[in-house]
Amino acid sequence: MRVILATEPAHLDAALALRFVVFVGEQGVSPEGERDALDQAPDTVHFLALSGEGPSFDGPGDVVGVGRLLGPRADGHPHIGRVAIARNQRRSGVGRALMDAIEREALARFGEGGAVTVALSAQVQAIPFYEAIGYVIVGEPYLDEGIWHRDGTKVVSHPAADAQGASGIAPSDFARRAPGQRRRRAPRA
Repeated sequence: MRVILATEPAHLDAALALRFVVFVGEQGVSPEGERDALDQAPDTVHFLALSGEGPSFDGPGDVVGVGRLLGPRADGHPHIGRVAIARNQRRSGVGRALMDAIEREALARFGEGGAVTVALSAQVQAIPFYEAIGYVIVGEPYLDEGIWHRDGTKVVSHPAADAQGASGIAPSDFARRAPGQRRRRAPRA
């Protein structure tokens, strides 16, 4: 599994297709409510988690997770949203890898002094996941498209270990291993 930035129209189409399956098909969100003008905003970045390890995007069937990063909103923080994971990939590490990639991009684009506070609106049923990856949930629950949500924030900072972080994966490398998969090492010279 790997996470990529959506850089082509086909990438956005594939992201929207999975969002519609999850939010419209599974959760009953209206089609009009799922897609909004922020999808095309110049400061919006879309992410796709892709199955397999191949170097290329093989089409919508390759997409197992999606999310988007919006530039700073009225509160001054970039906002993560529209995170959706294919039903058969939930609890497999896709969500964590996707959020890690989005957070690193938020830090690279909007970080100041080596840190950035990111915000999100979490569906109440997903709050345990977001808390497990470091989000602090605040405020009262509210309805958005008929689904209860609460807001959350997280301060994201550069890894303290070294330029590549404790994982040994460069911040610009969005590829992630599946749970239990070993990292391939380059042969020694």
